[in-house]
Amino acid sequence: MSTSAPQFTAADWDTWYSTARPIVVTDKEADAFRRAVRLRPGMTAADLACGSGQWTRQLAAWGLQVTGYDYCDEALRQARTAGAGSGLAYAQWDITADPIPPSLKPDSLDVVTCRYALPYLEYARLLTDVGRWLKPAGVFYALIRVVAEDDPSGASGSTGERPDPLGPFHRALSRKQVGALGTGWASRTTYQLSRRSCALVLRDYE
Repeated sequence: MSTSAPQFTAADWDTWYSTARPIVVTDKEADAFRRAVRLRPGMTAADLACGSGQWTRQLAAWGLQVTGYDYCDEALRQARTAGAGSGLAYAQWDITADPIPPSLKPDSLDVVTCRYALPYLEYARLLTDVGRWLKPAGVFYALIRVVAEDDPSGASGSTGERPDPLGPFHRALSRKQVGALGTGWASRTTYQLSRRSCALVLRDYE
């Protein structure tokens, strides 16, 4: 991570989740995701940096066997309180600092998702790991906040993460940085969901 962007501990995120409003899953995002990813009931999935689990629960509602991963105690508490069910689980994992969980085995997943978290992570390394976890026909989906290249709030650091005008807990990437994601993947698709967010869909890691 860059030296110019604040680093957040699990305790920082605990405080934020104690007061923040959940980021809802919109019908527009859900419909576009289903068209892009072509889900089937019974698929296996991992939802990285799942937060309080809105998207994790949506995947489970579509019939996927899904585990949501996060390192924030408060987020996971909220996720588990919101409901459990067959095929839905949560696990604590610091994606940047901890070893990869044994549950994330090579060629074991159909879908991996990560909403709004890539700018906080070592995403080049993460995308390499995700490529190994996915089955040959597997899909990676990310929802990413974006800022304009000339946005004065968007000064980037060594890995290119950019602070969002909404505040440090809403970090973003530039469109140029989003365009550079996907090295090593045979298929790459992006589409706009709002003025300040886009989706990235990667397939066929080589």
